[in-house]
Amino acid sequence: MKLKILNNKNSELKLELADTTPAFANSLRRTIITKTNTLAIDTIDLHINTSAIYNEILAHRIGMIPLKFKDILKKTDECTCEGKGCINCEVKLVLKKSGPCTVYSKDFKSTDKNVKPTSDKIIIAKLLEDQEISLEATAKLGTWPEHAKWQSSNIGYQYYPDIKTSKDCDMCNICAKACPKSLIDTTKKIKLKDNYECDLCGKCVDVCPKKALTLTKDRTRIIFTIKSVSGLEPKDIVTGALKTLKADLSELSKQIK
Repeated sequence: MKLKILNNKNSELKLELADTTPAFANSLRRTIITKTNTLAIDTIDLHINTSAIYNEILAHRIGMIPLKFKDILKKTDECTCEGKGCINCEVKLVLKKSGPCTVYSKDFKSTDKNVKPTSDKIIIAKLLEDQEISLEATAKLGTWPEHAKWQSSNIGYQYYPDIKTSKDCDMCNICAKACPKSLIDTTKKIKLKDNYECDLCGKCVDVCPKKALTLTKDRTRIIFTIKSVSGLEPKDIVTGALKTLKADLSELSKQIK
């Protein structure tokens, strides 16, 4: 298998896996989705809430704030504290604000300097005069199947696209005009300007009056797009998932033997 990075910026990673199979690609996708540990606020000890937001809504809103963290924490059920909670598996964040003001994610004070919201500008609540919020939150590691707040990324993949024409093609240019991304080059022959940008919508094939166009899909070359929605970098999400997948396959091999 060969790997080629196509784009890596703004929390998005686009890469190509070559000499692979759809089965492996889907295994990697499912591992990324279901087995990537991320940090999120799990419980809240609410001392004061005189804002206009109900306690449950406030707790849900805070729980969905993505957090940056260092990969040194352990899951609570795997920690030496046996699930009781300690500095090795939990991080405390304190929020105390009085109105009039807007409460932002940056207002959290963390017991771990490495743990903080991915953005300072997430609005939590707006407080009027004499309104107050005071709470202590506990952040833990978790995975997406447990709750959506532990989702690491949005991920999708497609097969490598290409265009082929039959002898009936008369270079009428209709397909080029129909392409939503203007990716079809008709200078000398019908071809894609950038195969990696084509999303296989099939519009070019649909409008061809002579049905001379075919959009092919190479199932051995798969283009992945990973967009992080957590405190993890996309490259760390992929490398972590590959390690997990390797460990799972190794365990499966042992069980079979």
